[in-house]
Amino acid sequence: MNLPSINDNIIIVNTVNKMNFKEMKEYKSKIQTFISKELNNYSLTIDVILSEETGKKTFLDSNEKLKIIQESNNSISSLIEEFKLRI
Repeated sequence: MNLPSINDNIIIVNTVNKMNFKEMKEYKSKIQTFISKELNNYSLTIDVILSEETGKKTFLDSNEKLKIIQESNNSISSLIEEFKLRI
């Protein structure tokens, strides 16, 4: 789950998957009541949004992880070549 954002009196909660979205929808009224009471601001509303990121890949195998590390740090590539390392 991402950090919530606030726009005027609307608290926007972005969820990253359907399970988080469903749970937030279930607790939305309890959370809204608690926040409104604690802040003494009853004009606040909570909006839950499902925002699945399609460009982000979450599962990587060993070769993909190594490739990402090599791209970010050229010294790793040098060490792999020097010591003839392999996965």
